[in-house]
Amino acid sequence: MRNVNVIVGLRSYTSKRKVLPEQVIGRGLRKMFPEEDANIDKSVNVLEVIGPPGLIDILEELENQEGIKFAEFDTGKSLNLTTIFIDENKLDKDIEIPILSPRILIREFYLDKIEIDNLTTFSIPLENRVLEMEYVAVDMLKGMEVIKRRWDLPVPQDSKSVIAYYTDQILKQLKIGGAFASFYPVIKKYVVEKLFTEKVELEDPRVLYKLSSPEVQAQLINLFVNAFRDTTFIEREPEKRDTKKLSVTRPFVWSKLVYPANRCIFNYVPCDNDFEIDFAKFLDGAEDVEAFSKIVPKIGFFVEYKDSKDNLRLYYPDFVVAIGESERLIIETKGKEDVDVVHKDKRMKKWCKDATGLSGIKWSFIRINQVEFEKYRFKSVKELILSIEVIK
Repeated sequence: MRNVNVIVGLRSYTSKRKVLPEQVIGRGLRKMFPEEDANIDKSVNVLEVIGPPGLIDILEELENQEGIKFAEFDTGKSLNLTTIFIDENKLDKDIEIPILSPRILIREFYLDKIEIDNLTTFSIPLENRVLEMEYVAVDMLKGMEVIKRRWDLPVPQDSKSVIAYYTDQILKQLKIGGAFASFYPVIKKYVVEKLFTEKVELEDPRVLYKLSSPEVQAQLINLFVNAFRDTTFIEREPEKRDTKKLSVTRPFVWSKLVYPANRCIFNYVPCDNDFEIDFAKFLDGAEDVEAFSKIVPKIGFFVEYKDSKDNLRLYYPDFVVAIGESERLIIETKGKEDVDVVHKDKRMKKWCKDATGLSGIKWSFIRINQVEFEKYRFKSVKELILSIEVIK
């Protein structure tokens, strides 16, 4: 088990050697995604440790050694939770959001013979060979070879499992789910008819030997990934499926920051950080804002988008704002830009264009960067937008 997010220590951890608590903490500090470089700008993995003094002492030693301070909390104290609910006295601050069908969809693959014929043929020759591994042990002091052994490595006996492995790896790299049944026969057909210099039988030991070669694996997987990478997703014109009113949101618990705003239909505006608190204060006092709300998952509004690695993800922007009766804004407040900001911005602008055409109300998107927001004082959202456009 590699992915550890929470460690709960149940032992006393009183041994003087402290090996066990060190191992426990070390298990939690393993990289969650070892194949990716660590980058605090893209993602941060949080490890929570709950335990007796013997376990916590290790963390305190780490703080002293590294000169850092870990965030901590007392489990004996109650959490500061706020229930967010619709304020019946502010129903005039309701906002209706159109719910559109997804524009970006994972393609359903219907691969025919013509598509396979267009793929490159590698023309790999068949050979009567076996996989081998050699082990050599050398005495470093004497500089002498003391052991030398050679093994014949087993070749997979089941071609179906090999083709299934290839299929699984290709679909993972393409970020496609639920298409195994479509891809498996295509990859099998390619291996039989186009991978080698001649049409082959999958149970031929020479074929199984080649299919076990790392070089052949890489060639075949890369071929299919490169051939279908640009066709993984399709775009369709969206339809208006429904509308979502803030007033139908059920009460939910919020453990972060809150702000009591007069122009928000909720009793409090749930916020994630101090910048959002400041922005909520601004919206509550802006002369052209009729109503606004922070967008949280409980509201049920999100937009699908493709990130920088072509993964299909869901985007929850920060605020929805009503300007008069016929204009709506989706606003993203950003303290620090990440690699996917440009992809989110582009997708949200497209959603607003679609929503405008399908709802009859003007929808616009704007990203407010913290550095620019804090430079000036604004009386209205339109003044803010105009100032930011001039700054850029």
